[in-house]
Amino acid sequence: MTHPICPLLIAGLAALAAAPAASQEPYREAPSRQVDDIQEDDIIVTGTRFETPLDQIGRSVDVIGAADIARRQQRFLIDALQAAPGIQPIRSGSFGAQSSLSVRGLPSAQTLVVQDGIVLNNPSSFGNAFNFATFDASDIERIEVLRGAQSTLYGSSAIGGVINIVTRDGADGFGGSAFAEGGSFGTFRGAASLRGGTARASARATISGVTTGGFSSADEANGATEEDGFNNLTVSTRARAALSDVFSVEGVIRYQDSRTEFDGFDFSTGLPTDANNIADMEELAVAGVAAARLFGGAWENRLTVAYLTNDQLNSRDAFPFDATGERLSYEYQGAVKAFERAAFIYGVEYEEQTSDVRAGFGASAAIDTISGYGLLQLKPVDGVTLNAGIRHDANDGLDGVAITRDTTLNGAGAIAIPNTGVTLRGSYSEGFRAPSVGELSLNPALQSELSRGWDIGLERRVFAGRARLKATWFRQNISDLIAFDPNMFTPVNIEAFETQGVEASAEATLTPSLSAGVSYTYTDAINISSQTPAGLQPRHRVFADIAYRPAPRLSLGATLIYNGEEELFGAVVDRYVVLNLLAAYELSDTLELFARVENATDTDYQDNPGFGTAPASVFGGVRARF
Repeated sequence: MTHPICPLLIAGLAALAAAPAASQEPYREAPSRQVDDIQEDDIIVTGTRFETPLDQIGRSVDVIGAADIARRQQRFLIDALQAAPGIQPIRSGSFGAQSSLSVRGLPSAQTLVVQDGIVLNNPSSFGNAFNFATFDASDIERIEVLRGAQSTLYGSSAIGGVINIVTRDGADGFGGSAFAEGGSFGTFRGAASLRGGTARASARATISGVTTGGFSSADEANGATEEDGFNNLTVSTRARAALSDVFSVEGVIRYQDSRTEFDGFDFSTGLPTDANNIADMEELAVAGVAAARLFGGAWENRLTVAYLTNDQLNSRDAFPFDATGERLSYEYQGAVKAFERAAFIYGVEYEEQTSDVRAGFGASAAIDTISGYGLLQLKPVDGVTLNAGIRHDANDGLDGVAITRDTTLNGAGAIAIPNTGVTLRGSYSEGFRAPSVGELSLNPALQSELSRGWDIGLERRVFAGRARLKATWFRQNISDLIAFDPNMFTPVNIEAFETQGVEASAEATLTPSLSAGVSYTYTDAINISSQTPAGLQPRHRVFADIAYRPAPRLSLGATLIYNGEEELFGAVVDRYVVLNLLAAYELSDTLELFARVENATDTDYQDNPGFGTAPASVFGGVRARF
């Protein structure tokens, strides 16, 4: 029997092959659909460890830029990531409530989040998970979404993929920007940013905040009425300085203080219910980098020290939880680029993770990890880029007792087929997720989750480069998945998982004033051990985006999300469609008014059983830059 993804893949590849060829100009990254501000320079992706133009990368990568985030008026990281294929956000109610992210149908704990070289996954959370709902997007320059296992690049937790966040840098001269917006649910949000410097030194500082009364995290359809508010303050800065033609330094700081009201859980009904719960969270991320470019840049050296601390307290009626997680890492990375068509990156890293649980589930514990890796990139002929890598991680308790030993391999290639406008990509990747500090505190015998995955895809620029088509098939297997055994009341390595599917996207500048894009994901993810579909994973998901400029200063737009039917423990979550409408008007070259209607059709839906979603809501504000 033909697998259901086969017709989809064949149709996508046929469309790529049949479309008119692009002109043979150098490849340029597809423009932001800010039609009058097309970016002509190649996007350089840093999340693959090699700084490589996007068109030369063999892995499955998408880049979401600051212009796209601003045009779509997206507030938080969870909002911006919805545009990427293969991504499934899962929210637990109102603004700021715990929100996870699934990549290619895999659990959220198997996705690594990195900001400017700092791993943000929370060491005090049970599975090292990250809350995507509280990361303010105001200071983001771009988001690189790497799908598939990336443990050779980043180590533990990078099984589903890596979300690599690059924040804004400084700039020559002096400038800044600010915005303020308000709207439904008593919401007010604002941010201000200053940047400046010279060619040798620059800095950027941003402060942003939001306060909202929110809506009920437990769905009002089930009788919940209490509103769950959210307050957040974020301060961030990034600075760099070239001390000489050889040596440079860079520093990054990000501090976040948030208070989230959330609901409880009624075990008799199995549904969320009104409760007076509060989660207070403080997070500090700091990194310092010293770099030396020797022998005319043929040998690059980079030393990074990164520190993360998360301090969370659940109070009032909540199940007591009071914990602090910390991660401290030291990494040396070298790059040898002595030949034009070959480069070799190597590195060693030492990391300590600690979790101090003062109240709640789990116990205080600590682990350390020593890693070494090597990555080789070759460009044997024009249009062909190949790379391969190996990494070994030794995960020990701080008392010296060995916990896990993991070696991973990967390989990828991109081939630009001459005279066709087609680029062929493919990769093989291995990954692992070492047990978290919290999991090991309950079961010291846990071993790492292991993964092997493949993907292959085609990309084509057509219509003189005004449109881009992409299609990728992927397949991934995970063994020794860590799951909680209620009989033993402890986490154990008892499950296996399999996921496969198709990711496709198209974007085009249709006229000088009209552009559009669409991404589609088909995911077939299953827990092999229980023969049940992966929880909260639709087989079909679509994100569509359109931008129209009817007048020089007026911009209109819309985004649409279609989410297919899902299951969770036998409960069915109905499919839904959500439409957002956008508008902006430039009063001058430095001042802009903007407004949006979220869930414009007032769709009543859930994306997590029993949890509420926002009804139709309106927001508007003003943005200035100088």
